[in-house]
Amino acid sequence: MKPKYLMFSLGLVAAASAFATETPVGDPVADLQPISSRMMDALRAGQSVDPADLAALDQLIEKYAGETSEEVAQISLTKAAFVYRVLGDPDAALPIFKEIVERFSGTQTAQFAERIMGSIEREITKAAHAAEFVGTEAPELDFTWVSDGDMDKLSDLRGKVVVLDFWATWCGPCVRSFPQVRELTDHYTGSDVTVVGVTSLQGRVHGLEDTPIPTRGNAAKEHALMNDYMAKHDINWTVVFSRQKVFNEDYGVTGIPHMAIIAPDGTVRHTGLHPAMPHDKKLQMIDAILEEFELPVPAHS
Repeated sequence: MKPKYLMFSLGLVAAASAFATETPVGDPVADLQPISSRMMDALRAGQSVDPADLAALDQLIEKYAGETSEEVAQISLTKAAFVYRVLGDPDAALPIFKEIVERFSGTQTAQFAERIMGSIEREITKAAHAAEFVGTEAPELDFTWVSDGDMDKLSDLRGKVVVLDFWATWCGPCVRSFPQVRELTDHYTGSDVTVVGVTSLQGRVHGLEDTPIPTRGNAAKEHALMNDYMAKHDINWTVVFSRQKVFNEDYGVTGIPHMAIIAPDGTVRHTGLHPAMPHDKKLQMIDAILEEFELPVPAHS
């Protein structure tokens, strides 16, 4: 299981446990506690969840089918959480969360489930968009500023594999992924792969001083500050400002960072990636495209 999914899964179960401890201990809580504890222990140890525990959850759901208390809601929430993140099946988890919202209306658990349900629906929509998007012509990006080179638009890079990383200076996860983007750039230096950090005018620049530097209405100032920002944060890849917003609807960017990989023929091959995903996984994706177009593949260190 991916580390971020592990933490998210444990967080869901911990949230369920927290709700339960706020209410008087009853039979549903007592029945659920040993099952959820065994599941959490298995996850923390990097082991698979015992199918018998999942079956036990189903038995509890059936046992308390006629009740709508907060405690009983935790049983369904625990099942939904594991189906969603541990089994990795958001489509199967969605109806479980919906049932929680409808059956346990007014409870803390239902409110929590409704928030998670919204995340799942956005995730499913994003996945569907990505599936339709892959293999199509990459939407054009018009550059208003480029840190190096003389390109004016994305299509000027035709003939190379282009790794697009949509980001902004105020985005903490973007900044935390810089070491991984730097590592990727170093690996493909001198090859037919170009890493491009795509941002747009934000009206402020974070990460240079203790407080954000306002730049609204002054594009030249924001562009100039990017040079200082790149030097301070050791950014060794190309950074561009696009005329299009960084939350680019054409690329399905609903959150940043958001990485997409474009093939030399200008088609989208991967999208919706996180730049901090495993390095080897990114190399596999990019190397496969290089091989397809009979371009040199750098040796792995």
